[in-house]
Amino acid sequence: MSLRNSIFDGSHEKELFKHLNSVWGNVFNIYPQLPFTKIFDIKTLKVSRKERDFLLKTNIDYTICNKSDRPLMCIEFDGMCHGYSRDGRYIQIVPDPVRKKKLELKLKIAKEHSFPFYIISYNETTYISEQIYLAIIDSIIGQTMTSILFPKKVNEYLEGAKDFTGTMDKGEVHDYIQDLIINAEVDLELTWDPVSRKASEIEKLLILKGILKRYSYRFLSKPDLPEIKDICDVEGLKRRMKAWDNIEWQGCEVICETPMGKVMERVWVRNFEGAYVSPIIIAKNIAELITFYKVAVQSGVKP
Repeated sequence: MSLRNSIFDGSHEKELFKHLNSVWGNVFNIYPQLPFTKIFDIKTLKVSRKERDFLLKTNIDYTICNKSDRPLMCIEFDGMCHGYSRDGRYIQIVPDPVRKKKLELKLKIAKEHSFPFYIISYNETTYISEQIYLAIIDSIIGQTMTSILFPKKVNEYLEGAKDFTGTMDKGEVHDYIQDLIINAEVDLELTWDPVSRKASEIEKLLILKGILKRYSYRFLSKPDLPEIKDICDVEGLKRRMKAWDNIEWQGCEVICETPMGKVMERVWVRNFEGAYVSPIIIAKNIAELITFYKVAVQSGVKP
C-alpha cells in the first residue's frame, strides 16, 4: 500500500513537533515537512542542475514562521547521523557522505541569505531535566529571535534616550549608550528565551527569600582551550583562537552559596556556534536554571 501512516519519519520527530508547538505555538506558526522551495526561490539560486533537482524534491523538517507566515528559521532533525550545524557547516557524527553533501548544500544556501538554519539531534531535543520540560532547541530559538530583533530594539532605546543625552558629555553619553545596549539584549533574552526567563524567575524568588546569597560561574570547553597569561600574551591569544574551531563541547559550571552550603551544577552543550546563537550563553543559562531549581527544591521552595 502506497499511503504512508505519518508525515513524520519517526516518533521522535513527531514528539519534537508537539514540543515545539506546546512551547512556541502561541507566538509562531510551525510547519513540518515544508518543501525547500517554500523558503527559497530555487530559480534565483546559483546551483548546479543536480543540486537544483535535489532542492526541488527535498523538504525541511520544521519551519518556524511569524503569525503572518513569514519564515524566521528552519530546523532539521538529524536522527540518522546525530549531527549538528556550526557556523554554516554540518558536523556529522555517524559518517554518511551523501547525507553530508545534501545537508551542507542547504546550510550553504541559508548562510548566503543570512537565514537561520539549524541541524540538531537528540542532544538538542532532550529535556533539560526530568522536572524542567525545556530543551536546548528552545534556547536556540529564543536566542535566534533575540539576535534578529536586537538592532530594532537598540534603535528604539536610543530614540527614547535622545532627551537624556543632550546634556551629557561624550564620556557620559558613551557609558549611557553601552548600558542601553546591554539592557536591550537582556530585555529581549528574557522575553524570548524560556530557559533564561525561568532561571531569572527562580533566581529572584531565591534572593527574595534570602536563600541565594551569591553565585559564580565559569566557562568550560572540550578540548580545553590554551591558557592566556594576561592581556599582553599575544602568542597565547593566537593559540587560543586557532584552537577555538576544534572545540566540540561548550560548558558552564555554576556554584550557588546558600545557608545550606554550596550547590554546584555543570552543563555541556555541543558547539553549535553561529551568527545568531552562542553555545556559551546557552550553556550558562541552562546551568543557572538547573542550579537555581536544585537550590529551590532543597530549600522547600516551589520553583
